[in-house]
Parts: sequence; C-alpha cells; structure tokens
Amino acid sequence: MKETAIFNLPPSGYRQHRFPPLAQPSSVDEFSAELSWDDAPTQLDVQERLEEGFQQGLERGHREGLHQGIEQGKQQGLLEGQKEGFQKGFVSGEQSGKQAFLDAVKPVNDIYVSLSRWQEEKEQQQRHIICELVQKVAQQVIRAELTLMPQQILALVDETLEAMPGKTEKVTVHLNPQDLERITQINPDLASGWKLVAKPELPVGGCHLMTEDAEADASCDSRLESCMDAVKEHLLDEATPIDLASNDD
Repeated sequence: MKETAIFNLPPSGYRQHRFPPLAQPSSVDEFSAELSWDDAPTQLDVQERLEEGFQQGLERGHREGLHQGIEQGKQQGLLEGQKEGFQKGFVSGEQSGKQAFLDAVKPVNDIYVSLSRWQEEKEQQQRHIICELVQKVAQQVIRAELTLMPQQILALVDETLEAMPGKTEKVTVHLNPQDLERITQINPDLASGWKLVAKPELPVGGCHLMTEDAEADASCDSRLESCMDAVKEHLLDEATPIDLASNDD
C-alpha cells in the first residue's frame, strides 16, 4: 500500500476566498410595473409613426430621385448638346471651307476659262485656214490638169448630163474661150453632138450646160466648192466645243 504524505501548514499559510453575492429576484410587483399596459403605444401612435416614417421615406426618395434625375438630365443634355454642336460645327466648317476654296480657285478658274476660249478660237481659225489652203491648192492642181488636158472638161459635161432631168439631145455647152480653143485644137470632133459656145465670163475650167428642159453648172470650181463644203463641215464640226458652263458656276 502506497503511503500518503500529509503536510501541516501554519495558520498564516491560508488565504480567505470571497464568493460573489447571489442575484436577488425581482418582486412580482416590480415585474408587473415594468409590463404595465399604461406605458404601451396605442394603435393611433403606431399609425402616426408609420405615416411619419412613410412621409419621411417619400420625401427622401423624392429628393434622391430629383437629384439623380437632374444629374442624368445634365449628362444627357451635355451629350446631346455636344452632338448637335459637333454636327453644326462640321456643317458650318464644311461650308466655310468650300466657300474659301471656291474663292481661292476663282482667279485660276477664270484664267482657265479664258485660255480655253482662246484655244478654241485659235483651233477654229486654224481649221478655216487649212480648208482655204486645201481649196486653193486643189484649185490650182485642177486648173493645171485642165490646161494640159482640156478634154477633161467634156468628161465633166458627160457626168452632168447624166444627172440632168429631161431630154439631153440638144445641148449647148458654154466654155471659157481658152478652153474652147484647146479642145478644138486637140480634136474638133470630140464634141460633135454638142454646140460649143465661148463665154468670156466663165473662168478657166468653167462650164455651163443648157438643154431644152434645164440648165446646170458643170465647172470644176463648183464641184470643188461642193467638195470643200463637205470637208469644212466634217473638219469644223470635229472640234468639240469646250463646256465652260460648269466652270462658270
């Protein structure tokens, strides 16, 4: 058996322990006083408090909604104002820039219009000069040809008679005296079926025909004139007039 050691302490070795006081229960009267129905809120007080709280919440919501609406309105108005201002500024700037450009290029455009008209006039003059030169050269070549071979005039008479209406049995041919003399020298029988008559008013190469029903000009100059009219019409119409209406706008 195990032995237990016992220690004896002196009286001064003990410390006194203090226990906390016990809770005192409230009396029935005090508890009843705390739960007295006289101090409880009535239904009217509860209703008033509810209405007061509702009104306060309504006013607070109104203030917050108004503030929020004002802020949103400011932002929306700012965005729309910026958009509208940008659009107006863009249109105004475009119009101003376009007008400034037109004002700047107007002197250059005027010079271009003047040069274009001057060029067109010069081209027309050159075409007229070319046509006149061609006509003169052709006329001299034809006259030189007729001088060497005056019988070519009679070939023109044949072509003219074929195109004339009516009877061509009795034909009178008026010629320049020089042409008539050359034809007679070459071969007097070339125009045995026609009556050849000298007419000083006619130029060299000129030929005027008369039948019982009609008259015709068979001269080389008249034929050349008809050919040159066709050439001029084609050559002068070939130049396309410059459209200056768009440049003047």
